[in-house]
Amino acid sequence: MDLPAEIRIHNDLLGIKGGRGTLVAVSPHGFYEAKCAFGGKTHRVLLPIESTVVIFREPEPEFEPGVEIER
Repeated sequence: MDLPAEIRIHNDLLGIKGGRGTLVAVSPHGFYEAKCAFGGKTHRVLLPIESTVVIFREPEPEFEPGVEIER
């Protein structure tokens, strides 16, 4: 995963549904570090991994059937 990455954020605790942000880091301490716009300004936010869904804005590339990809 390449960081920073443009993301959509869903977090019921904070009432965020599809909010736009930039994922900066994933902490081994259990949170995502992201930058989000609130009130016209950009803020750094720490989102708990256990209650947050992060969706990358860029979709995965599609490959033709029968083409094997080594991961």
